[in-house]
Amino acid sequence: MTSPADPFATVDAHDTSSNAQYATASDTLKSPNSTTDSRTGLMSPNEDSRLLSPSTSPNMQEFGTRLSRRSPLNPSSPPVSSFNNSRQHPSSNASTSSRPASRSSSTHPFLASKHHNGSNDSDYSGPPFSPSTLSTMGLGGSTGLGLPLSSGGGSARGSMILYRLADDPATLRDSSFLQPPRMTAGMRDSVASSSGESILSYADSDSKYPSGVTTPRGLVPYVYDPTTDENDPPDDEDLLHDPDSKEFFTKHGKREFPWRGVLNVTVLCTLILGLLCLFVFYPVLSAYRNSERDKKIEGNLRINGTGQSPVLFQMPELIDPDTPHSARTRIGFDGHEYELVFSDEFNVDGRSFYPGDDPYWEAVDLWYHATGDLEWYDPQQVTTKDGALVITIDSVSQTQPGLTHGSTAPFTTAENHNLEYRSGMVQTWNKFCFTSGYIEVAVTFPGPNEDTQGYWPGAWTMGNLARPGYPATTEGMWPYTYDTCDVGTFPNQTRPDGSGPAAALYSNASRERYNNELSWLSGQRCSACSCPGSDHPGPRHDFGRGSPEIDIFEASRDKSRPPVGGTVSQSAQFAPFTHDYMIINTTTDHWQNFNPPLTRPNAFRGSAVQQSVSGVTRVPSDMFQGSPQKRFVTFGFEYWANPRNRDEGYVWWQVDDQQTHRVGARSVGPDPEEEGGAGIGPRLIPEEPMAIILNLGMSPNWQTIDLSTMIFPGEMLVDYVRVYQRRDAINIGCDPPDYPTKKYIEDHLEAYENPNMTEWRWERPRNRLLDGC
Repeated sequence: MTSPADPFATVDAHDTSSNAQYATASDTLKSPNSTTDSRTGLMSPNEDSRLLSPSTSPNMQEFGTRLSRRSPLNPSSPPVSSFNNSRQHPSSNASTSSRPASRSSSTHPFLASKHHNGSNDSDYSGPPFSPSTLSTMGLGGSTGLGLPLSSGGGSARGSMILYRLADDPATLRDSSFLQPPRMTAGMRDSVASSSGESILSYADSDSKYPSGVTTPRGLVPYVYDPTTDENDPPDDEDLLHDPDSKEFFTKHGKREFPWRGVLNVTVLCTLILGLLCLFVFYPVLSAYRNSERDKKIEGNLRINGTGQSPVLFQMPELIDPDTPHSARTRIGFDGHEYELVFSDEFNVDGRSFYPGDDPYWEAVDLWYHATGDLEWYDPQQVTTKDGALVITIDSVSQTQPGLTHGSTAPFTTAENHNLEYRSGMVQTWNKFCFTSGYIEVAVTFPGPNEDTQGYWPGAWTMGNLARPGYPATTEGMWPYTYDTCDVGTFPNQTRPDGSGPAAALYSNASRERYNNELSWLSGQRCSACSCPGSDHPGPRHDFGRGSPEIDIFEASRDKSRPPVGGTVSQSAQFAPFTHDYMIINTTTDHWQNFNPPLTRPNAFRGSAVQQSVSGVTRVPSDMFQGSPQKRFVTFGFEYWANPRNRDEGYVWWQVDDQQTHRVGARSVGPDPEEEGGAGIGPRLIPEEPMAIILNLGMSPNWQTIDLSTMIFPGEMLVDYVRVYQRRDAINIGCDPPDYPTKKYIEDHLEAYENPNMTEWRWERPRNRLLDGC
């Protein structure tokens, strides 16, 4: 038998033969100042009682202390005793006759004896609380204390035991004996809620989680009553989940528009749209905007398929950002508005134009033997310096290195392909082309002054189906601009039987070295007479194609007698040829000279390899390399070709911002054989995509060379190149749908990459008039 001083042992030693029942804590533990109402079984507040007061109930004080000390959550405490569950449950039929008739009579004898008899601790012989009371306090059943929870009595929704971390000891010292919070009227008083001197204390007056005086560190049990939480008002910060909140209703009782939900959906949609723009729409737009540029750099070994290039090279755009905004539009000679479609200001020093180094320009490495040049074109002779493109011509006679920025002298003829001069040529062939428009360059010429004689500076354009300096590609292509099926497509422009036309068999304007024959051309390779299935660039087999030429300028000393300084010829080259290379110039629509003091028609009208419509214009004397105050002078031409109305075509030139001369489409019209002509139809103002060429050469076939008037190194500087087109007729690219070139070039790539191939090695299309189909 355990000592009665131990409340747990006393519980076990309690008289089990009695049929007295435990009452709930709220039934048993009343306010110390209450009395019992016999009708209601409630204690009235005037009853004097010291029930459960620690000062008058040492056993209760001992119980609280031992309960805390013997918690299984306190590893240092010894194991606690447990109640004997052999006692009859209050709901059992076994002791029905001894159930109290009212709550007032259900008070345990132990409580009554303590209150009315004032017995001391040694007289204690019963448990201080009923099982339900212990359950309410969190000390029974699942607490691990060995105290059983009652399965009967009270509400069907009982309290539950939860665990929390123990309060900090300092907090416990400061707040363990604070007064508990006042409970709501709907809650019954209990030891935990009503006793001002409860064995449980509250660290926070609003806390639902009371702490024991000697609560150990770690997890401690506490009472959680769901009924209490359900009766609590909704949290202010969680009105979204309170459908009855007045926040959602107007003053008229109608539910407000769900602005919060609309805002949430709007934000989500905005985020999704932003991601789509970033990862879908923007890449598609970039690919569309860069498509033309990508076409021009296709096949460039130093630029990949997405337009990426080595970090040492900055990819230029079609329009150089350094081009002034004032120069990005112009009013054409024809009165139309033009806008800039391509420009290069050459403001980045040290650029390289070796194959693959630039997306638009490429310096060639070859001898231009078609015109009997004296120089070798070498890519190292072309660079940029001080905001200009620099093309330098050197001579083996130079012995001092570094005389100019672009000079590569000294060198020997053995180091220069057995040639005495070395210079440069750059071209946009198959990289950038345009069809109709205005092109302008600003340049200075080599030489000490305007009397220099021997250089051949040039800026010109040529159809993309032929590549300058690659003679196999020019055979049968240059300078044809013809779309008629007749004798003009034949070799030498004569019938196979030699019967004429007479104007082609003999021409007074031709030269003796050509036997005074009108034409020595091999015939138009891809003519309107081509048979179906022929090797033809398209878009149809019966569509005449070629590679015409329009010159911005070709410079020389004035060839008239006496010479009057430097001049430029500005020409358009055509094939086939009219009799004696004549043009029609009866009206200003055919031919017009805008500045007779400076410009005159060129006496050279052609030869057996070309027909030229040209004007010669004097140039300013302060644009030469040795000029004291050298300046850039502009040269350019505007041309228009309309396949739907070919008679409205024209070419219009200017020098130093002054219009010089104009040639109209009708000036190169048909030349009927019955009228003494060559029996050909009209030549066309070029409709082919045109590439740009800049070069500095030397040739006795161009002019007599006078070395005494020349200096080496000689430099031709180009300040800029700009191309404009009508706003409503933008047409750039080397492979337009109506005049394709890409596939044809790819099918005959060897000819376009080998400058030593002088003849076309593939079968030419059959001519239905000449060979039959």
